[in-house]
Amino acid sequence: MYIITIQDSDGRTECEECRFLQTPFWGDFKSGHGWKNRRFLITADAENRPLLKFECSVLIRTFGKIPFRFSIAYIPMMPELPEENKPAVEQLENYSHLLIELAGALKKELPPDILCVRYDPPIDFYTCEDRDFFVNSLKMIAFAGYFKLKKTKVDIQPPDTVIIDLLKSQDEILEAMKPKWRYNIRLAERKGVTVKKIRAADADFDEYFDKFYDLFKTTASRDGIAIHAKSYYFDLLEQSAAQLKENADTPVITLYMAEHEGDRLAGIITLFSKREAVYLYGASGNLKRNLMPAYLLQWTAICDAKDFGSKCYDMYGMPPTDDENHPMHGLYRFKTGFGGTVVHRPGSIDVPVHCMYKMYTALEDLRAFWHKKIIKKLIRK
Repeated sequence: MYIITIQDSDGRTECEECRFLQTPFWGDFKSGHGWKNRRFLITADAENRPLLKFECSVLIRTFGKIPFRFSIAYIPMMPELPEENKPAVEQLENYSHLLIELAGALKKELPPDILCVRYDPPIDFYTCEDRDFFVNSLKMIAFAGYFKLKKTKVDIQPPDTVIIDLLKSQDEILEAMKPKWRYNIRLAERKGVTVKKIRAADADFDEYFDKFYDLFKTTASRDGIAIHAKSYYFDLLEQSAAQLKENADTPVITLYMAEHEGDRLAGIITLFSKREAVYLYGASGNLKRNLMPAYLLQWTAICDAKDFGSKCYDMYGMPPTDDENHPMHGLYRFKTGFGGTVVHRPGSIDVPVHCMYKMYTALEDLRAFWHKKIIKKLIRK
């Protein structure tokens, strides 16, 4: 059993080693879009176990109004495993205790209508089988020990991704790509495709951002995906530019746009920090797709991230396997073609702390079914 000590943190100092979802910048950004951010300094002490000390961002989302109001607490990409160099499967019991006892301690610091504490554990596995074994074992331990710990049907963050090692040279990164990907990068350059980098402080930002969002709506319609309101992406870029004026360690959010003879063909939004670079959002139109602008966009961002000093480039989200029947199979092929390591994470795990939790998850599952099975089909039509 862990003894958990919690203190409020001012959370104003960006941490170079923080995952981007745990940076103060990201907490501030999400606070403007339906979440409330609390930041804590946490100590977890247990006999014969390493003493854990970490800073943690907790996002709180509230639904409804009194007397039918309720909230969930969400901790993205935290906590890390208690022992860094020990395999995850050997820490199952310790880690489940940490999640449960941290949730119990946090409950006292959070609103009384909190239904659960939801985690996205930052544990990387390199096969789906290893990830599934860990998740299933966690559920078995919880069941055997009467622990209140549940694997959700709906994940908040994408659990499957590709990560490119930026400590390698550019030649090594290129060599790890599939030959067709290297060819497509050179093709785009040879055909005259150029890439422009835009940040919110630039004079022509509004013009380029408007075009990006138009392309994003085209992508959403073509692929049957839901997107946020335009203000969400605008604020992300704008807040990064504003905070960088005061704090050079703030993650850098950049819009990249691929152009050809005056036509704007595709765009991506990236986040760079010293720990990692992340491909957050991508959009492409239906014009001149044969010029392969998406390949040059990614290669430009990868090179810039390496020059920035990021340690890796996270493609951030794709299907778990190379299944040709998956509706997003093309995304799997595109992202894995750049080389890198395929990573599988556990996804979202809940610790219920309120008797109304089951009702909430039933509604959440119904909402997910509505969006994935009904809305997606309507979008594609």
